[in-house]
Order: sequence, then C-alpha cells, then structure tokens
Amino acid sequence: MIKVEINKKQGKIVSYEISGHAMSGDFGHDIVCSAVSVLGITTCNGIENLTDVQPLYEMEDGYLYIEMPTDIDEEQDKVAQILLQNFEFAIKDVIAEYGEFVKFA
Repeated sequence: MIKVEINKKQGKIVSYEISGHAMSGDFGHDIVCSAVSVLGITTCNGIENLTDVQPLYEMEDGYLYIEMPTDIDEEQDKVAQILLQNFEFAIKDVIAEYGEFVKFA
C-alpha cells in the first residue's frame, strides 16, 4: 500500500511524503506505483524548473519526501503552490481509481 501525506500550514502545502509500494502488478509493471512516483517526482522537478527553488528532498526505494524552503519570494511561492495543488488533485484522482493500492496517511 502506498501512503501519501500532504502537510499544510495556513492553507498552503509545505511538504508531501510518499511511502510504500502499491503491489498492484509485477515489479517494474506496477502502473499505480509508476503513476504516484511520476506525480511526486515531476512536481518537485516542476518547482525547481519553474521557480528556481530547490525543495528539500529525501528519496530512496519506496520513499519520497519533499519540503518547500521558507525563504522564497511571493511569485515563487505562487507558482509552487499551483504545482503542489495540482499534485494533490492528481493524487486524489489516483486514489479515486485505485484506492485499494494508495491512500492518504
């Protein structure tokens, strides 16, 4: 089971954590694991590429933690929040379709 935790402060997403494995298919062919991984990683990459901000991160097998730094300007924060909210919407869509393999922590 994949667990996703999205942490907010004052209505803004400040971090997210993804842990576990979906086990919905054979290793290397698990579409649920792939979907969640792609969402988590591309959100972080989008923040880096579109805001020039380097989120704090930790990544290892079956685990991804992303945290926004606190010393960013208003425009960087605005763009980052759009990407982070999109991540949350997309994860909710995955959960709606594959809730037996992924859930919010």
